[in-house]
Amino acid sequence: MIFVKNGTITTMRKRSELLISLIQIPVDYIMLVVSFTLAYFLRQGSGKPFSGIISGYAYLDLVMLFLPIWLIIFAGAGLYRIRSDRGNWVDIGKIFAACAAGVMVLIVIDFLSPSPIFPAKIVPIYGFVLSVVLVSLGRLIMTLIQRTLALRGIGVYRVLFIGSGRNAVELKSTLKQFKRRYQVVSSISSLSEVSTSKLSNIISLKHVDIIMVADPSTNEENLLEILAFCQQNHIGYQFSPTISGLYTSNILSTQIGSIPILELRPTPLEGWGRILKRLFDLIVTLIIIIPVLPVLALLYLIIKATDPGPAIYSHECFGRTGNKINVYKLRTMKAEFSIGPKFGGRTIQEVLKLLPKDKADEYRATAKIKDDPRVGRFGRFLRRTSLDELPQLFNVLKGDLSLVGPRPLPESELGLLGGKQNLARIVAIRPGITGLWQVSGRNDLEYYERVKLNLYYIDNWSLWLDIKIIFKTIWQAVIGSNGV
Repeated sequence: MIFVKNGTITTMRKRSELLISLIQIPVDYIMLVVSFTLAYFLRQGSGKPFSGIISGYAYLDLVMLFLPIWLIIFAGAGLYRIRSDRGNWVDIGKIFAACAAGVMVLIVIDFLSPSPIFPAKIVPIYGFVLSVVLVSLGRLIMTLIQRTLALRGIGVYRVLFIGSGRNAVELKSTLKQFKRRYQVVSSISSLSEVSTSKLSNIISLKHVDIIMVADPSTNEENLLEILAFCQQNHIGYQFSPTISGLYTSNILSTQIGSIPILELRPTPLEGWGRILKRLFDLIVTLIIIIPVLPVLALLYLIIKATDPGPAIYSHECFGRTGNKINVYKLRTMKAEFSIGPKFGGRTIQEVLKLLPKDKADEYRATAKIKDDPRVGRFGRFLRRTSLDELPQLFNVLKGDLSLVGPRPLPESELGLLGGKQNLARIVAIRPGITGLWQVSGRNDLEYYERVKLNLYYIDNWSLWLDIKIIFKTIWQAVIGSNGV
């Protein structure tokens, strides 16, 4: 397992690009407000009386209220994609179509409303024309800012290019036309020359953000090896569609100039999905953590009173990108079976020697033990109700965990995952307090079934899926069930 220390640089580039996309939303909104304000004054300047009885301030209030509908339409049209490598003319065409749809929505609302929105029928037409011009102007300004930042290396993706032949030469030439977005910092002529150690050296020296492949003479084994490497190290992976043999449900189509590109997403939790999930985690956690604190304090005191030793147990696991994190829980195991520096530094292997052979073998095979003799009486109650995981809310606030995600992975379970590729996919997102496998059978599932459920969640994430899992977790805690 190789992790390259390149994550900070790559994250900075992604953050700068994400910041540009976030700023674009208020810029568009301001341009739309200015467009409809100017439309009002253009009509007023004609000297003709307004047909509708509505003041300028009331008109502006209504316009500002309904214009967010346009931003939703813009998002649906793909105008807020975090990375877009098409030409500006493509965006202008989308702006024209989105503005046309937006003004039609406002006209329909005006028609159905008991009181008018527009003081004259020509105002939305003026607003439409001005919005196309000013929104395009705003995006041109943002493009100029992005180009200025690119001159300083901010937001430019450093590319390791792999491939040769006609398609590779054409793509490489096209990349030069998009130098504000891409910089080829290293090249390899064929995938057959690639090894993980070679990739590690190049990425460490050149600070690579994306590995781009345009090699038609590839095989599935080569591609899967590079894919696993990219996922482990959170490096972008792009390839020309002439390549075959890689199967995934998370493929995005884009283009650089006239060259079609397929981009592989490790998970839907990239870009806006990641932001939405993090906001959801923070909002829900802040809402529930205050009423939870008295319960947590009571449970803490009961543990201290019934079993000597620390009441909070911290165990080291893999977090997002493979970094180690400390995950907090209320201690459920008896002190003599607990591991870590607070309990004499015992390892899991040393503790297993204290158990009956069948129990130790069960743990080695599944990382779980039914009727676990290590767990105290009160600990069984905490586990059955999932109350032992309440301290992990602080992990969520820190950003180590999500409310929902794959179970935090300790190093002792690496051998059970079924290959490097599964590890790479699991550490592509934050682990969670609860997850799909916890509400789909819990201890009754074999380990490989848990891995499959975790991978399914990663590939098919949605906010609605998170909400369903949270409610199922609460229901199981209430009824004390180990299954659905």
